[in-house]
Amino acid sequence: MDAADRGQSVSTTPALHCDVAVIGGGVIGLSCALELKRLGAGRVIALEREAGLGAGSSSRANGGVRAQFTTAVNIDFSLYSIQEFERLQAENGSLLSFHQTGYLLMAGTEPSERGLEAACALQRDRGVPTKWLTSADVVERVPFVRGEGLRAATFHERDGFLDPYGLVQALRRSALEAGAEIHASADVTAIETRGDRFLLQTSRMEVFADWVVNAAGAHARSVGRLAGVEVLVDPVRRNLTYVQDRNAGAELIPMCVDLDTGVLVRREVGGGYVIAYSNPHDPPGWDVSVDPRFFEEVGERVGNRFPFLEDLPIDPKQSWAGLYPETEDHHAIVGPAPEIERFVVCAGFGGHGIMHSPAAGRAVAEIITTGGCRTFDLHPLRPSRFAERDLVMETAVL
Repeated sequence: MDAADRGQSVSTTPALHCDVAVIGGGVIGLSCALELKRLGAGRVIALEREAGLGAGSSSRANGGVRAQFTTAVNIDFSLYSIQEFERLQAENGSLLSFHQTGYLLMAGTEPSERGLEAACALQRDRGVPTKWLTSADVVERVPFVRGEGLRAATFHERDGFLDPYGLVQALRRSALEAGAEIHASADVTAIETRGDRFLLQTSRMEVFADWVVNAAGAHARSVGRLAGVEVLVDPVRRNLTYVQDRNAGAELIPMCVDLDTGVLVRREVGGGYVIAYSNPHDPPGWDVSVDPRFFEEVGERVGNRFPFLEDLPIDPKQSWAGLYPETEDHHAIVGPAPEIERFVVCAGFGGHGIMHSPAAGRAVAEIITTGGCRTFDLHPLRPSRFAERDLVMETAVL
């Protein structure tokens, strides 16, 4: 009895053969495809399960870009990526919409001030010219912030935000121009090893590949299991809202972060404000509807540093949620899987996928084309660290 007699679908599309198959068509997968082609990886095929590229976490992101992290590897990823965004902005004009307004991180308690001071020292050591600001400096720079109780802040002027959709389109354009092939509506349903190659069954075609890159974002765990690889990434919901303010000017402001409450505020290009808050106790899950508790939680916290927003109404219809692909230590997983060396994991970036996508792509491309990553020290991101219980925690999770 053949497959058709057993009721299984049989693909009539000829199988594709490639050097590298990238699973995921968001910013991480597209960056991997682009950098692989730049480094001469041969035929590269990117596979996206949705009909549109970047339809997952990329489409629901705030778009923040910052170098102000608390670990060396995240700072290094940011520095590399910011430089690449500046280049992409120059090449693609307004498509990327990269606004380097800076990030302003504010501390009002002694513990948060100590953490900010340590992070600032590390950032400067890694080459980031982070500025240390007093309370008076902050109020002078952003007079709408409540200065009462504020102890200190840091600011880096090359930080900012960009349009996630524009980044997806810029990476797509660059990847295609470099020679990568991109297939949407190609959900990977099975991964088999055939000697030293992989056979990927998708909803559209079969793909044979020498290497596979798991850049499936929040779905990285299920994709890994298709190949017998455990990828410790969980989806966690994060909520945002847009608030109109007809009295606000058109001038952009820094991405303002109240470290004591976890509230982020930035002014949108077209006016109004984007407000984000992530409850650190939210459990993993796939729900991308806005959490009703979000409105109450924001209402309780936003006035601590942003009292001008307290009286502006929040419209649930202009609020949205997305998934952070999270790991236990809030670092991405980048490197060959211990179970299968030619299965490379590039996932678990949490809320940092947009801002770290250029560096992620570069790291994966170097692993595959040169046998190891030369630009970054990927030891803290290796997949085996969880089993080894050798974790370095990122504490600047916004």
